Amino acid sequence: MVVTIVLVEAAHGAAPIRPNPESLERATPELIKGLRADPYDYLRFANRSWIARVCDDFGRDLEGLPVIRLHGDAHVEQFALTRDEWGLDDFDDSARGPAVVDIVRFLGSVDLVARRRSWQQERDRLFDSFVGGYKRGLLEPDHLPPPPDIVGRLRTAAPATRAALLAWGESKMQPLADASMKAVAGGMEAFAQIMLRERPDLGPEYLRVVRAGSIQSGVGSAVTPKILIRVRGPSDDPADDELLESKKIGDLTGLSCLNTPMVNPTLRIIDGSKQLGRLMHNILAAGPELMVPEMMARGERLQDWWIRSLDPSYSQIRLAGLRSVEDLAAISYDAGVQLGAGRLQDRTVLLSTYDRKRLLGATGKLEKRYRQEATQLVDDLLQGWRELVGR
Repeated sequence: MVVTIVLVEAAHGAAPIRPNPESLERATPELIKGLRADPYDYLRFANRSWIARVCDDFGRDLEGLPVIRLHGDAHVEQFALTRDEWGLDDFDDSARGPAVVDIVRFLGSVDLVARRRSWQQERDRLFDSFVGGYKRGLLEPDHLPPPPDIVGRLRTAAPATRAALLAWGESKMQPLADASMKAVAGGMEAFAQIMLRERPDLGPEYLRVVRAGSIQSGVGSAVTPKILIRVRGPSDDPADDELLESKKIGDLTGLSCLNTPMVNPTLRIIDGSKQLGRLMHNILAAGPELMVPEMMARGERLQDWWIRSLDPSYSQIRLAGLRSVEDLAAISYDAGVQLGAGRLQDRTVLLSTYDRKRLLGATGKLEKRYRQEATQLVDDLLQGWRELVGR
């Protein structure tokens, strides 16, 4: 497939969007090569800078917007599926803030995909799909669209197995020193004691560590410390072992329009997954303190880790899998529904019809602005990407 990238010059002297300098300094040469090769990967890597720009550009309008639960990094390639579920996943940057953060982020990703695939003439229709889904989710939070066709294609293309997932995990684990392995095992023992209070069905040996190793994966979270942990699972049979991902939370401090908790900050990710997410994880919880010497030597803090189990049937949409504008429109509509419906939930109840309409009106007043902002930010993003390519 030939990919065409249409570069539009930024207007009105807008500043280029550049990744967080600290993240760029920690990026591997392989990651830098990938960022230079693909502006969509650059979009994924520069989320913090993107949010900062949205906060600044909408600053005077935010007082009239409610503070709600955000995905924090909603874009096309965050759309994922398992054997039974589908929708936006990866709530690493979930926080509380104004709805425009998620809206502009997803619309920006749609705009960039349209440029890459020479679908620019369909951009307004694609925007309409997302906004239409978002509005329907606001007004009908129980509405669940049928899965987009691309979900069915991916489910039948390469059925995944637990054996394949475990083999993948083994291939990706980078060995840890003995002291670090002891730290991981000790942390997981403490984690198991806490989990068993909530999940006695797991049994006392379920979370016993079989093997563990650090891993470098992802794009947006590529420089975030991560450890893969293979645990015993329900029996001593290695075939039913479970693979867990333990991940350090990202730093969202300093983003003016986000509200992040100072106490138990990891819960923002757990709450985001539960309040907005559709994909269920067998294990999803705040993790233990991991006193891993290799990471401590790099200045990584010991706390604020979270853990989730990996589903063998899990996969994420990739741009190369989009066969047509209709595929992108269907994903956009579905993601809009999910964000519109999920953001109206607190921990226990749905808001009233009156409150849903009030929120719809508050965000609707800015609809023209957030459509324009998404396109302008993509212009600015591509300007920053060209700088990186030219280095």
